[in-house]
Amino acid sequence: MLRQWKAPATILAVALFITPANAKSMAQSYDCQARISRPQTVSPPEPGETDTWQCATPDYTKVSLGLHWFRDSLEYCRAAMSAYQSATRAAHQAAAKYGRNRWIVFMDADETVLDNSLYTHEREACGSEYSSTTWEKWVKAEDARDIPGAGAFTQNVHALGGLVAIVTNRDTADDAITQRNLKTVGIWFDYETGQAAGTPSSKVDRWNGAVAALTKAKHRPPKPVIWIGDQVTDLPILDAKGKIVRAMSERDDGKGIGEHFFIIPNPFYGGWSGNPEN
Repeated sequence: MLRQWKAPATILAVALFITPANAKSMAQSYDCQARISRPQTVSPPEPGETDTWQCATPDYTKVSLGLHWFRDSLEYCRAAMSAYQSATRAAHQAAAKYGRNRWIVFMDADETVLDNSLYTHEREACGSEYSSTTWEKWVKAEDARDIPGAGAFTQNVHALGGLVAIVTNRDTADDAITQRNLKTVGIWFDYETGQAAGTPSSKVDRWNGAVAALTKAKHRPPKPVIWIGDQVTDLPILDAKGKIVRAMSERDDGKGIGEHFFIIPNPFYGGWSGNPEN
């Protein structure tokens, strides 16, 4: 689904000034202390609603150290920023090599550009885990905030002439909701799609679909060059010509991570959870 949006006026003014011609991008600053200290308000459930994502009687002593680290540590905030700063260097290289509208950055949504930790915070405080029902209600609440560095990175890619394609495993029925949430937190995207019911969780077909849609929109085929996610299945295995072969797995060696593939830390979930414990 091809989508473009208008950034807030203050951001747009900067983005319009910074073009590939002067080969500069916006500074990627982020106030980590504000993120750590800023309380997130838990919105109330709808009247009469049951099985909500919000915890009616929370016990925050149940919150895990991993979640506490994600939400409340300088280490997490700077690690996410560092990944996006490295990705920005790769974006500058892509802009110099391919030119405007000729290269794509593929990104995941959840825990890559959208921070859903408030949902997990409420679930853990109730001694509960993820459920499709509570997750769907969370998505519809549009309360996810931005991952540190994500907004500035996507704005930089746009200013440098790149295309941002967000491919998520959220339900495609929620695409409009997801797109609103992305816009609200300052994420630029040229394309966004979720996962249709009954289709594989592997993103290969949807990555290829994004290339086809952006080719049609731009009247020439852009090349996928950068991938960013919070787990390795958000990244591809490429052949010698750069063609997508399959998604990366926990059994691969992770070649390319830190160069043109980038990982945002996520201590909550992922294919790694099924690895044997050592």
